[in-house]
This record gives sequence, structure tokens and C-alpha cells, in this order.
Amino acid sequence: MEDLAHILASAKSFKGFARKAQIGEIVQIMGESEYDDAGILELGDQLLVVSTDGITEDLVKSDPWFAGYYSVLVNVNDVVVKGAKHLGYVNVISSGNRDTRIKIAKGIRAGLDKYDLKLLKGHTHPDSSYEAIDAAVVGIAKRVARSTTAVPGDPIVMAIDLAGSFGIKGWVKCFDSTLKKTKPEINRILSAVRSVIESGYIEASRDMSTPGILGTLAMLCEASSVGAEIDLGKIPKPENIQLSEWLTSYPAMGFIFAINSEKALGPLREVGLRTEVVGHFTREMAIKVQLGRASRTFMDLTSESIFGLR
Repeated sequence: MEDLAHILASAKSFKGFARKAQIGEIVQIMGESEYDDAGILELGDQLLVVSTDGITEDLVKSDPWFAGYYSVLVNVNDVVVKGAKHLGYVNVISSGNRDTRIKIAKGIRAGLDKYDLKLLKGHTHPDSSYEAIDAAVVGIAKRVARSTTAVPGDPIVMAIDLAGSFGIKGWVKCFDSTLKKTKPEINRILSAVRSVIESGYIEASRDMSTPGILGTLAMLCEASSVGAEIDLGKIPKPENIQLSEWLTSYPAMGFIFAINSEKALGPLREVGLRTEVVGHFTREMAIKVQLGRASRTFMDLTSESIFGLR
């Protein structure tokens, strides 16, 4: 078994985790933020859900096609985990290299086809000095689960598709489980996530992303002003990947939920997501973890901030 102190140090020093600390100073200029996966607007009896993400330049340079494809995937996940049906996609492609632009565009096309998503608008910078694909997805929801509504006592559920393979793209550690799946298979999983949210079984939610699994939990905790106690040994994990590596990985389909009913677990498991209760949220603003007999505090949110607020 890996040393717990080493595991937590690796998670905290991971670039995907550390870079989130730059968010706070931007929000101070732009205005209030709920630090959620997506923005939500009320439109009568429906909710408009919008997410935007830029793919890190290291990944774009490493694999432009994959970066284009993931510009679809990450934004779809961000709206679906709020409870929305993804509908439309917009993007900005930036590269002075024609071959790179073509590969990004082909990756986007593959993503749009896989996720049954309509291209609404695109823009291209063919003379930029950098390589980038920035995108957004819009969806519609009847009911949403936010990142700000976890409460002490809520069980913490992690649901991850483990039918995939691991690869490193720049500094990003990708665990992809989507490329070999069909459109109907993808839709079944995303529909199950939306269904448990619409059913009211989910109090709060967040899509696992580049800060890693523990980093994503930290974002959910800080957004909700709660702490957490979890058992790392209960987190769904592929057998052939070390825990320290897994906790800093980006699962293509990985979600963290605060639930109010175990009825949420069945539909997620039925579509192939490994779904486990790994702990619970607490009043104490600290993220505490255990592994075997060892236990440590990962973050003290009264003095630390993943968003760079303290």
C-alpha cells in the first residue's frame, strides 16, 4: 500500500490542482461566482445551463485531434452533471499551423457526432502565436444540482466509468472511456446522470476534471462551505493504476455527488458506472482522508483554498 502522506503531497503538487489557485484573483475583478461547473439561468419553467472550457495548450500540442474531441466532452460533462440535456456547441480554434487546425476540427467533428450535439458557431484565429481550442456547450434542464448545495451529513458518492485506458497528454493524465463507446452507449450513461438529478436524489454535484479526483472534491467542498471525510480505499479505481496516479487523473466520465437517497446508486450502476459511497460531508471545513489505518487532513479550508481565495 502506498504511503498516505506521499499520495496527498502528490495530489496537492499536481499542476492541475495548483493552477486552480489563479481563479480567485480573476473572480475578484469579474464579480461574484458560485465556482460551479456551469452557469444557470431561469427561463420560465426551464433552466438554461452553459459551460465553457479551454483545453490546456500542452494537450493541444501533444494531440490536437484529442484536444478537439475533449473540447466537446468536457463541456458536455459540465452541463450534464448539473442535470441538463446538452444541445449546442460553440468554439474558438487558435493556431498558426494549418495541420493543427485541421486535426482540432476533425476531433471536434468526432465529438459532435459521438455526443449528438449541434455546432452553433465557431471562430478561427489562423495567425495566432499559440495553440488553443476554447469552447462552450449550452443545455436545458428541468431541475439542476449545483456545486454550492452539499450539506453536512450528505453521503459522498463517486461514480466513474472504469471501462477505459490511461494515457498522458502533455501534463494531463487522461483516462478515456468514451472513444470506443457508441453514441447509444454514451447517451445511456449521460441520461442516467440526468435522470437521478431530475428525480431529486442528488443534493449537489461536480464533474471530475483536471485538478484530479481529490481536487474536484475540494472544489465541491469549498463551493458549498463544507468539509469532507472519505476513505480513499473506497474510491472506484482501475486495478492496474497506483492510487497516487489515479487521484491526479482525469476520468472521461467521473462524477462526485452529494446524495439524499441511495436510490441514486442503482440507475448509475445499471449503465456501467462504478458507483460507491466513499464518505460524507462535514460541518468542519477540512477534507480528511483515510487509507487503511492511516488518516490525514488533505486540506484545511479555513486557511487553504483551491480557488485561491485565501
